[in-house]
Amino acid sequence: MILTKKNPNIEQKIPFVFMDESGKKESDRFFVCGFLQVDDNIAFSRALQRVSDQIKNLSIRNKQERVSRLRKKNNIDELYKLAQSFSEFEMKHYRITNENQQLYCDLVKALWAKTKFRFTAIIVDRKDPKYIRDENEHNALYLRALKLFAKHCAPEIQYVYVPDNFDIYFDWNMNSGRLPIAVLPLDSKSCLQLQVVDVLTGLIAQGLRANSDETKTARDVIRQPVLETLETLTGRKIRGNMTIKVPQYFSVWVVDFSKTKESGHGQEIQPRL
Repeated sequence: MILTKKNPNIEQKIPFVFMDESGKKESDRFFVCGFLQVDDNIAFSRALQRVSDQIKNLSIRNKQERVSRLRKKNNIDELYKLAQSFSEFEMKHYRITNENQQLYCDLVKALWAKTKFRFTAIIVDRKDPKYIRDENEHNALYLRALKLFAKHCAPEIQYVYVPDNFDIYFDWNMNSGRLPIAVLPLDSKSCLQLQVVDVLTGLIAQGLRANSDETKTARDVIRQPVLETLETLTGRKIRGNMTIKVPQYFSVWVVDFSKTKESGHGQEIQPRL
């Protein structure tokens, strides 16, 4: 039983929170940190298992066909390179292709129709004139997003799960501010929830680029149908602050660095709860 501080006699589920990002390279204009809140992990995974398996099986078939072609050509060098680059399957935004884009559209549709979740994305625009780059920028942006999320969106949050390639030596300073008890690493290849966050944050970054002065890439064109599917479900173009409360809670929060007295630390224009 999980008891709340407000009423210790009432049982209340504390949601699982999964955090991942898109745009960690300093050359990327938008840093997007996504937080997926799920009450029932088993039901969530079962609801998306079929479409995730379809995406995985397509990836496996393509790899097997490539190996077969290289073997027929006796191309040992390319086979060796393929073996060196081998990794377990993982759904990711950057892996959306012409061949699997419809399956990723189905993934987003199934997420909306078959699961229950809350999703919040906190964005830093590196072109904001008030933005000041922190030392060790990537981890600093992660921490800033987590503090804003914990303070404004999920004050009862206790644990946050992140991909296991996260910098475990970064000083999270967990004793200051309204922060969770712990940030826990998970293998994203075996965690469907983290993979979903990766896809959503990637789509949000793509939408922000599409509705700004950023140059659209060839890969953005390939992924456009998946972005359009997400925008159809939310009923909004992803171009800035937005909050959809039904049928699923989906919020995009762009940090505004002009709305704070503390240099380098921004807040949004209209706080969302």
